[in-house]
Amino acid sequence: MLEVKEAVRIATEYIQTLFNEKQIPELRLEEVELTPDNRFWEVTLSFVVREPTAYLSLGDAARTREYKIFRINAETGQVQSMKIRKV
Repeated sequence: MLEVKEAVRIATEYIQTLFNEKQIPELRLEEVELTPDNRFWEVTLSFVVREPTAYLSLGDAARTREYKIFRINAETGQVQSMKIRKV
């Protein structure tokens, strides 16, 4: 079975291959959970997205954090899915 650190590494590398690394500002680990049946790791990562706004002087107010949940097979390490997590 995959260790938790390995599942986090896989999710982090996976998101960086999907998006240009420079487009993932402030990537951070939020949550990790093994499913009750021990088949999958669910890893939640978040990153900052700048919302388009007419008021560029708002600074941080125009920034939001997006959350993605990665389901990783605990035996093979394959990413099974990536979903949007609403907070």
